[in-house]
Amino acid sequence: MNAVLWKSQRNPDHSMRNVSISLNADNQIEVQIGSESRAGESYYLGLQPASENHDFRPATGTMQLVGEWIRLLTDLKDGQQLFLPFDFSDEYTRWLTLHREGRDVTIIFGWATVEGWSISPRDLSQYAYGVPGFMTDEPFLPQTFYLPRVISNLRNCYAILAEQACHEEMYPMPGGEMLT
Repeated sequence: MNAVLWKSQRNPDHSMRNVSISLNADNQIEVQIGSESRAGESYYLGLQPASENHDFRPATGTMQLVGEWIRLLTDLKDGQQLFLPFDFSDEYTRWLTLHREGRDVTIIFGWATVEGWSISPRDLSQYAYGVPGFMTDEPFLPQTFYLPRVISNLRNCYAILAEQACHEEMYPMPGGEMLT
């Protein structure tokens, strides 16, 4: 377990969306956590070693990733720390680390030298509870949210990504031509 101090800003408004995952126009994964946001590379999500489909489909990969996040967060026990990747680059990955206390979860952005191509969006269990060399971002800004709301927000993001993934299957060509 990484030693991270979990003193955070509490977000008292349970009604606002506190977590958002989406794809921007450049197919980067945009992660909004409370007052902070980051964008990360999605390219390696479409190039998994065990994948039968070698076409790059960022919405499909991001949808699988968010589905795995939901699974892991649903199983997160009180007092546990969890690591969720969102930026899959050649020489590093960017992560969220989350610590559960009761019905709340404290979230911090960070990074590690784990290579993006080595992580499968369908199974994050290898790094879910520990990431070698994890470092928090500076400035250090932990934020605490109501865990059921975080999971609900992620389910909404998953539904949006599922619609985008269907569109990718219908129009996979860069120009948007439908395959026949």
